[in-house]
Amino acid sequence: MRRSAFSNFVLGLSFLLALTLGAIAAENKPKPGKLNGTVRTVNKDTSTITVRKGNADRQIVFDANTKFTQGTRGSSKPVSIDELKEGWYVNCAGTFDGIKLVAKACRFREERGTTQR
Repeated sequence: MRRSAFSNFVLGLSFLLALTLGAIAAENKPKPGKLNGTVRTVNKDTSTITVRKGNADRQIVFDANTKFTQGTRGSSKPVSIDELKEGWYVNCAGTFDGIKLVAKACRFREERGTTQR
């Protein structure tokens, strides 16, 4: 009986430890997401794009691996960050680092609701 109770205690403690470690690992995992809005500023020195989303400004971080396209979902062409201008509409996908989106891909157009030809 004594051996069985000790074994159950160790088994239960191992189970709780596994749950705790799993929860910690899940908290540190970057969360995938998207961010879109009107471009307020593009700062190539800090590799950030500030967009207006509703009444708040949000940050998008990009790097050399970020893919930029211009146009709509159905018709877009690859371009560089140099083509992006303030006042344009941008839609980026990536992972959130806190409240900043680290972009893997961004698509933009002159303004929301218009198409490029």
